[in-house]
Amino acid sequence: MIPISASDVQNRVTPIPTPAVVRAVGSAGVGGSIGVMVSQAPLGIKAVVALICVVAAVTATLAHPYRKQLKAFAEAHNVARVPSLSMMLPPMLWWLALMLAPLVGWSAVASLLTGILAAGAAWLLYPHVDGTRRLAYA
Repeated sequence: MIPISASDVQNRVTPIPTPAVVRAVGSAGVGGSIGVMVSQAPLGIKAVVALICVVAAVTATLAHPYRKQLKAFAEAHNVARVPSLSMMLPPMLWWLALMLAPLVGWSAVASLLTGILAAGAAWLLYPHVDGTRRLAYA
């Protein structure tokens, strides 16, 4: 295994960056779904709104044309297209948060702050989850 320094990681350029609209819609979907699930809204409303947020996030990511560019680049540079554990861990934690969130009933302010924090974390992790950051190591 080749040791990688922090400066090497920072200096690698992502050849096909995640489009801002995909990152924004996906992050808002993550934040919205978690924010609504920790709120005091009725469970039926929480479930419907969270499902709409999840569908929006996944659809924005998978339906955008940049996915074709990712596929072509990965094939041209012989990059694995199978998701790695590091790519799957954030969505698994998102799923876990969605499953446990109805156990709490936080105020509107706490729910909003939770949603904003979740959206911020999703914004930071998005290139790692959708596979664009992996291309920097091709």
